[in-house]
Amino acid sequence: MPSFLMRKGINAKRILSSFTLVVLAITLSGCVYLRLLNFKNQLTDFERNVTIEAPPGLSFSFNNPVVRGSDLTFVTNSKPTLTSSIATDPNIELWTWRFEKQRAEPHHKSYSVNFQTRLESGLLTNMIIDDPFVDLIGRNFILKMFHSVGDAKINTFRRSISTSMDKGALDDVSCPTLAKIIDAMGKPTRTLETPNAQNQHIDCEYVFNFLNPKNQKRAGQFKLIFKADPLHPETPVTGFKITGKGR
Repeated sequence: MPSFLMRKGINAKRILSSFTLVVLAITLSGCVYLRLLNFKNQLTDFERNVTIEAPPGLSFSFNNPVVRGSDLTFVTNSKPTLTSSIATDPNIELWTWRFEKQRAEPHHKSYSVNFQTRLESGLLTNMIIDDPFVDLIGRNFILKMFHSVGDAKINTFRRSISTSMDKGALDDVSCPTLAKIIDAMGKPTRTLETPNAQNQHIDCEYVFNFLNPKNQKRAGQFKLIFKADPLHPETPVTGFKITGKGR
């Protein structure tokens, strides 16, 4: 296991288990479910099956891949935003999935997050998080996000998942400031102020939609909600919540 994960006390096995739970919550269907469950079970021998690549950037490599590209298109009922061919023998492709911020007003700043999946002979071998997003939010903060999904609430009827983490659980990582987030991402999709005057904060909700490249219909969505002090935007955010759902 990479040393930086050990220093931060981040359980890499739970991070990838969390990712699997997200996908399972969205699909829950036939052979797709069985393959994803197999993938989840591989994490019991994490050191042999999964590698987290060293900085810069943030990517996961799956040493014994079982998830197919067709599983990803089933989850979204859509092809990826972009497909790039890397090699033909064996067939290696890089699929890009672009999630675009849902703007509250047309004149608000646009922002998008790309996730890349590398497929070799039709099997998922790597997942790569967008570098600009990693630079903005922070590598270890994102790992905390994935880690928190291990305790997420899953709604199989709605095919959704949600999780949250407060300030106390974020003491061991460097959190971004609200000012930095707004400067890069623009104004949030919506803002909710707390009615509790003793614990004043705002929830800045950024909604990101994956659009089917063929018809531009929504094929997936996730929300990032940052808790912050509105009077001191230069201080780190005090918590976050993540929700996600499929098509």
